[in-house]
Amino acid sequence: MTGKLANAHNRPWAFYGATGVTGRMILERALAQGHRPTLIGRDQSKLDMAGAPHGLKTIRADLNDSETLARVLEGHRLVLNAAGPFRLTAEPLSDAAMATGIDYIDVNGELLVLERLLNQHARALDRGVALVGGAGFGVAAADGLIAQVVGKLGCVDALRISVAADSAFNSDAVTESTLQVIAGGGYEIDGGRLVRRAMGRKRWHQSGDDQVGIAFASAPLAELAAALHIAPTARVMAGVPMASTQALVMSMISPLLPLLLSVPAIRRIMARAGGHSGKAAKAAYASRVWVDAQAANRRITAHMICGEGFATAADIAFGDVEAALVARPKPGAHTPATAFGPEFIAGIPGTVIRIAQSGAASL
Repeated sequence: MTGKLANAHNRPWAFYGATGVTGRMILERALAQGHRPTLIGRDQSKLDMAGAPHGLKTIRADLNDSETLARVLEGHRLVLNAAGPFRLTAEPLSDAAMATGIDYIDVNGELLVLERLLNQHARALDRGVALVGGAGFGVAAADGLIAQVVGKLGCVDALRISVAADSAFNSDAVTESTLQVIAGGGYEIDGGRLVRRAMGRKRWHQSGDDQVGIAFASAPLAELAAALHIAPTARVMAGVPMASTQALVMSMISPLLPLLLSVPAIRRIMARAGGHSGKAAKAAYASRVWVDAQAANRRITAHMICGEGFATAADIAFGDVEAALVARPKPGAHTPATAFGPEFIAGIPGTVIRIAQSGAASL
């Protein structure tokens, strides 16, 4: 541990969402390293339960009260937002951070929310603050891999992102975020912009070192916004594990999803399809991300293997906080790779990354 990193815990930061599944894991990691963040949130009793045993300062903050929220953030170096749905929390917290002149980091995985944050680049520059979105498992992992393959290939023509989160927990907030994304319909990137496409219209398979094949289908992941940020000229699609028959049905009913998601039984099915419904306990978890990249006649695949999805998200988010406390990112709107470098993701505990030449078939 460097001297700078050893002193990171002495720098004050605020934490919104410390009482959720991912938030509790992040707080555990922070406390273990001597950090004492200020906990802010909507429910004072939950804040006290999380903070009182450790003597942490807790402050109830209403996201609809922008002036009070900005005052709460004063005196801190940054604020970490781990509270979904991020369509409700990201904008007021990032606005308050900019008003206060401190940096903002979140673990958001909602496509349109991340796109909105990244579009705040000029405003963040003007305020002299850094906005870092997507500091959780899927976005940060894919983001780092994309940056690495772009560095190897130069101008990339096409990218395909496959995200398989192996999760041990249920999270109401993550489930709601997933359902909101699905309700928004399918998206891909073409011509340097997000375009609507039916969910599940593209299907493919990936295999890991164990050669076990996983069927994927296209989905509107926030990883698309990260890819657009790094490789603005590439065609990009992203997907999650989905059986071919399910993907076919999904593509056919895509226009009806907002209506169908009002039915509780269908909401539960869609939550499971998003990969965050939790599974029975097992000896080991393996979350994976693949990025297939093509440039002219060259094609390479980057493959990242890590552990349980929520735990990895917590490791990444805490790593972002420590990195930002040690060396403040340049002002502007960022994904983790543009804030902390393409190799940042490789330093997350339990992470293995392999990059190799791939088949010649076009993406």
